[in-house]
Amino acid sequence: MGSSKRHRIGSRKRQVKFTSDELETIDRVCDAAWSQILEQHPQPDREKARERQEALRKRLFVLAGRGVVEFSVLRDRVLATMPETLMYPTRRD
Repeated sequence: MGSSKRHRIGSRKRQVKFTSDELETIDRVCDAAWSQILEQHPQPDREKARERQEALRKRLFVLAGRGVVEFSVLRDRVLATMPETLMYPTRRD
């Protein structure tokens, strides 16, 4: 099991501290959610894909800072609250 040492994430105004275990959970949720997003809504443009993945990661930290960091709860919340523009990228013709 990981360390209980807490890491600060966020702006100077409001910093949230996460344990190593919580950070590991957030990383796992990010990977799982990203895989699900790409499976349902592929993004051939690598730059756009990176932008979407970064937005997902930021959203995860916001949600994790508001409550309990549990894998299934956090994954479900992030997938339910991602803005449509990031879930459903526009196609370039």
